[in-house]
Amino acid sequence: MIQSYRSGLISIFVCAFVLATDVSAQIQVHMRMQKSDYVAHEQVLASVTITNRAGRDLYIHSEGPQAWLDFDVFGQRGTALSPLRRGSNFKAVRIGAGQSVSKTIDLNSLYRVSNQGRYRVRANIRLPGGEGAVFTSNYVGFNVTKARAIYRQRIGVAGSKNVREYRVMSFTSQRKNVLYVQVEDVATGRMMQTYQLGEALMFRKPTATVDGQNNLHVLHLVSPTVFSRSRVSPDGKFLGRDLFKRGATGAPRLTTFGNGEVVVAGGVPYDPKKQAAKRKKIRRVSERPKIAF
Repeated sequence: MIQSYRSGLISIFVCAFVLATDVSAQIQVHMRMQKSDYVAHEQVLASVTITNRAGRDLYIHSEGPQAWLDFDVFGQRGTALSPLRRGSNFKAVRIGAGQSVSKTIDLNSLYRVSNQGRYRVRANIRLPGGEGAVFTSNYVGFNVTKARAIYRQRIGVAGSKNVREYRVMSFTSQRKNVLYVQVEDVATGRMMQTYQLGEALMFRKPTATVDGQNNLHVLHLVSPTVFSRSRVSPDGKFLGRDLFKRGATGAPRLTTFGNGEVVVAGGVPYDPKKQAAKRKKIRRVSERPKIAF
């Protein structure tokens, strides 16, 4: 009887192992980061791709407090990071047989990855119901570092006592200089926004100022002949950008009028789409019609 009991346990274990091995081969999870270096407090975007090899459609969703998608994140010393909140509410996904779906997640909204250092992360996918299998992705590493502030300005927020600080920052990654803007709530120390303004040629120093409505204006060189003026509101909203080329009076520059308005003086507005359209209209010499004599 004891022998039969042991044989039964062994059979159950073998069946479970074979089933798990079979299922794991049917679901593939791959993870990648959009880049390897991030500035502290910016979005740390990770893309998770799930491929269905099960031969049938899958509907993956959360059950109870356990989310169908979560991550294992490890810090500089190999310490596992705890999520900022439990049970993230990711929308369910349906994956047809043989198909793949991808989901991009901001890890900074789920884990405290704003401190400087090296991190490793992998994704976990859980199937609902009795299947209950967990599938893990590859590990991906990324770095978080601070950028150098080249401009700071504190401003008040209209209709409130809140004070914000604008920062324009320079960050060098893969031999490229990238300009960032950051907006901090001074009272709480909360970083409201941190994002890129784009690559900058630093042989001409970027300039910045605040207009009468306390919007931030940043002017920087994006190519040897083109300047970009970006605008940001006190709540961190990106208000858009304009491109300029050097005019007859020299390089473009930020100028503030007495009413608080900020304009780009000395530059000529530049629209690359219109320039491309003009070039298409110019016919090549070889395309000119032949004149018969």
